[in-house]
Amino acid sequence: MSVWYTSDSHFSHNNIIQHENRPFNTTEEMNKYLIEQWNNTVSSNDTVYHLGDLVFGGITRWESIIPRLNGKIHLAVGNHDNANAVKKMAHHFEEVENMIVRKINKQHLFLFHYPIEIGLTPNAYSIHGHIHSRPSNYVNQINVGIDSPFTKNSVGFGNLIPEELILEELKTRKEQVLDLRSNRE
Repeated sequence: MSVWYTSDSHFSHNNIIQHENRPFNTTEEMNKYLIEQWNNTVSSNDTVYHLGDLVFGGITRWESIIPRLNGKIHLAVGNHDNANAVKKMAHHFEEVENMIVRKINKQHLFLFHYPIEIGLTPNAYSIHGHIHSRPSNYVNQINVGIDSPFTKNSVGFGNLIPEELILEELKTRKEQVLDLRSNRE
């Protein structure tokens, strides 16, 4: 069983194609590609933390996408996730929260759609989406959105990020946080 992170899939969102310069002509083409990428990576027993903006639109769009995705999905709701659709589809998710907090190897991971400023804390990290192709502002923030520079440089556009990669990145970032803290004192 593997654990994966992603955000900002924006299934069925026509404007995201132009807004983020995604390489598709239609939402159907984008949906097909993203579902294939997801299912080629994620098995039915894997865990996925999706940090919001999963599907754009109402219940019909959600019903056409969510049952086709592999894995046990934990959803941190984003600003484009339709509240009524999320409520009706809740049985498809392991949990639906505004924020999910995980503790792994003494590291606190705040899984939230939006980047949050935590300060220079070496064991606390904001794992987020929302800002699409823009990089995070702080060293202890990781943008896991499918359009993000971190995702594109680590696993390629549209792919989910394995937890092992996040944990490796946290080691590097922890050193950077500690260096920044020591320089301030």
